[in-house]
Amino acid sequence: MLLLLLWYAISRDPGSEHASGPSSAIGPAGGREPRAAAVSASPTPTVPAPPPSGCVTGKTLPSGVSTRTLRVGGIDRTYVLAVPTAGSQARALPLILNFHDLGQSTDDLEAYTRLADQGTKAGFAVAAPIGAQDRWNFPRSAAIGPDDVLFAGTLLNELTGRMCLDAKRIFAVGYADGANMVFTVACALPGRIAAAVTVGSSVLPTSCAAPTTNVLEIHGTADQIAPLDGGGAPRPAPFAGVVAQSTPDRLARYASALRCSGASQASRDTAAWQRTVWTGCPNGRDVGLLAMQGAGHTWPGAQARPALGPTSDAFSATVVALTYFGYTPTSGDVAGGGAGTPGSGGALPLPGPLAPSGSPAASATPAAPSSAANASPSAGASPGAGTGGSGTPVPSTSPSATGTPSSAAADG
Repeated sequence: MLLLLLWYAISRDPGSEHASGPSSAIGPAGGREPRAAAVSASPTPTVPAPPPSGCVTGKTLPSGVSTRTLRVGGIDRTYVLAVPTAGSQARALPLILNFHDLGQSTDDLEAYTRLADQGTKAGFAVAAPIGAQDRWNFPRSAAIGPDDVLFAGTLLNELTGRMCLDAKRIFAVGYADGANMVFTVACALPGRIAAAVTVGSSVLPTSCAAPTTNVLEIHGTADQIAPLDGGGAPRPAPFAGVVAQSTPDRLARYASALRCSGASQASRDTAAWQRTVWTGCPNGRDVGLLAMQGAGHTWPGAQARPALGPTSDAFSATVVALTYFGYTPTSGDVAGGGAGTPGSGGALPLPGPLAPSGSPAASATPAAPSSAANASPSAGASPGAGTGGSGTPVPSTSPSATGTPSSAAADG
């Protein structure tokens, strides 16, 4: 399955490493201290067991986009939910949780990543939780805000009970501080998230004893906000003392928590990125890193945001994430407007043993679906996830692709 992902990325024009742009302001993930420091985490919160599934009770939610509220720990929390067209709800849906960056609105997150647009076209439901004061309490500190792990777990329970979701195909995506929150949830709630794609993350909790989530990190080598090797400028309160850790080191630590052998393999697939995979993991688990050469604290394939550094256009991180979650891209996903097919949660395209450098074989295909494939949305039920198609983004109030970072993103 990794060959399929690499086919997509390489076919996007590997010669275009990035769009140049100065890296000026300290952006959404804030600054970092010169030396990496561990982030302490609280014990796993008490999240109630999931309620009866909507697949059993017959409960469903309508197609389209809605903003919803639920009560968590005595506080009203909000999220934006995008549900595919009604035809794709005939079977259990896969779900993606999409976590925004510090100070970033969900409208701007969608304008930047187009994950709700592309994800629902590919047959996924996409939920974008909103952090209190537009920030995430990934250090698990009362000074920062409410317990966002409890929020994430409660949200998963809420959606499980109100619609028909495939419990084996619950995924997460996060950008910058949202990526830090993804790691925190993966560590604190093992068994709830099958796989995750993180872009520009910077820290991993010290308390991460037995995670079960497969992770693919995408990180720019010229990221000055969350440097690949750790360090950076200090972050302001309430995140003072939180510093960027070395990306390879913390992914190796996460791989160890997954009980991988500790060995890693690296390959320079194209001039645009280097791929590192931690191998020897039990139960098909894995951890991978795509180090984007010359890229900043940015989302590959998105509109350039020079204040955050150069943006790689080697591939769309959104389509790579969907592919990692089992979606099968087609040539249309590369050129735009194609119709691929959603994959099975039992056959994730995970970074297994490295293939030879260069273009993967044209015959590379996804792994055979597991029995969970019967719960996959049918290819005919929903259009493919194009990368540049002309379809209107799913959120009816979605901003145009020319959205700009929030003031917090520009000022750190």
